[in-house]
Amino acid sequence: MSKQTVSDIETETEEETQKAVRCKTCNFEVTDASFAVEPHEHTFRNPAGYSFHLICYSSAPGASEAGEPTKEATWFAGYAWTFAICSNCHNHLGWFYSGDKSFVGLIATRVLR
Repeated sequence: MSKQTVSDIETETEEETQKAVRCKTCNFEVTDASFAVEPHEHTFRNPAGYSFHLICYSSAPGASEAGEPTKEATWFAGYAWTFAICSNCHNHLGWFYSGDKSFVGLIATRVLR
């Protein structure tokens, strides 16, 4: 078994940090790049005219669901959505979607990746 140097440990820590997707407001880890799903990125406009660029993941353990599921104005046919908020600071990060499969769409400008 080989010994790890301080440099090895620092490199591993940097790689872990680079894989983490974090809340832009509080730096809390929301998900991991390995949970990315394809197609990964989408841009939509809501009924009020606001555009959102979403990045999609199969799981976001650092986000919490808020609200009751609804299919009203959904961007993904057949999927209901609820709000996805940061479990640490409660900032709105995107939406959880449930249907045949479940996933989360995070607003690209509200996370660090």
